[in-house]
Amino acid sequence: MTLKLRLNLLITLLLLLILFAGAFLSLNNALQNARAEVKSAEKLVLYLFDTAILNNNTIGQQKIARKTFNLQRLNHMRHIKIELLDNDGQVLDSNQNTNSAPPNEAPAWFESLANRLTTKWEPSVRTLEYQGKEIGRLVITPDPTYEYAEKWKYMSDLFKLVLVFFVLVNVTVIWAVAQALKPTEKILYALNELEEGDLDTRLPSFKLPELARIGEKFNRMIETLQSSIQKNHKLTQELITLQEQERKSLARDLHDEFGQCLTAIHTDASVVLKASEKKYPELQQSALAITQLSRHLIDMVSGLLQKLRPGILDELGLEAAIQDTVETWKARHPEIKTGLTISGLDNMLPETHSIALYRLVQECLTNISRHAQATKIAIEVFKLSKSGKPGLQVIIKDDGKGFNTKKTDGLGLPGMRERVEGLGGTLKIQSSTTSNSGTEITAWIPISI
Repeated sequence: MTLKLRLNLLITLLLLLILFAGAFLSLNNALQNARAEVKSAEKLVLYLFDTAILNNNTIGQQKIARKTFNLQRLNHMRHIKIELLDNDGQVLDSNQNTNSAPPNEAPAWFESLANRLTTKWEPSVRTLEYQGKEIGRLVITPDPTYEYAEKWKYMSDLFKLVLVFFVLVNVTVIWAVAQALKPTEKILYALNELEEGDLDTRLPSFKLPELARIGEKFNRMIETLQSSIQKNHKLTQELITLQEQERKSLARDLHDEFGQCLTAIHTDASVVLKASEKKYPELQQSALAITQLSRHLIDMVSGLLQKLRPGILDELGLEAAIQDTVETWKARHPEIKTGLTISGLDNMLPETHSIALYRLVQECLTNISRHAQATKIAIEVFKLSKSGKPGLQVIIKDDGKGFNTKKTDGLGLPGMRERVEGLGGTLKIQSSTTSNSGTEITAWIPISI
């Protein structure tokens, strides 16, 4: 559940509690007022009847008449029901029309609730006597129906007003919360961009002081991180450059010194082998062993030279070096179908770029042969501009078993990433251990025109 939804639900719940509490208090107060009003009317009627009984000489008979009190004149008193009963309990007169009941304007559930919240309505009885003998009764029964109708109308209007207020407050709160939390979307977007490696992303200046301080700290942190990463990239490139120079120097020494000596040994051993066939047969086996061993050492040194510093890279350029590496790899792994597409390369690339791309292809082929168990490989190298910057794109895809990109052992992939990002490029690795879709490595390195 999002923070925005939590706040909205919390405020809505609080408003509902206040609404119900206010409605209960208003209803209870209205019912108390209604009871007080009915009781007041009842007391007034009782007082009037007591006065009327004392001043009415006709009651001094053994039998009361139908029009003794003219109760129909009191039909405007809606809060109480007044009935005149004879000695047999028959209704002689009433202030209400017995043929039609009063309109029930309030819902039944409201009347039931009101009756539960108030004490039971009890009728008041005045006994009419003549010479100590009961000749009739006046029964005054409270009738809160009209009061309930009035209170229901009052509560309905109040509820409509409160409902409008409730909706307006909720809409206002939702809008205010949305506006207050709107900057979090920008913060989340900036964090996602940062996760993707975009160190140029920045947070805008927020109006709220709390968020403004967060934005300033975030931007300052990114600037510090960016500066640190740039320094690390620069240091890494210097180390890689020194490493390549050392490799180049070592390869030159191996070729010029060790390689020449091995060639001389192999040549001399070949001469001795030929001479031993006729003159010194006892030396033939030794000469043959020296010839084979020197040839093996020459091949081994050639392989080391190829790994340390391929001469074809300096002599014929990057395209020829990549093609030679791929062809050599295909010869060692004929069971894997390998495709190579190169377009847009030239021999004017900086040495650091050429070496980085060459090492990238070399490292990928090594990893595929060791871990992927692939049957197909596709390698593409072409020019591609991004955000107006020209660059070279390398895509290497296989149909192997894949791997977890978050758990990588060794220095191969981190070294590839350092080489590419150190030159201002990007490296993306798409692979999974469950999808069986293989691995796709995409690298882009900017180049100057």
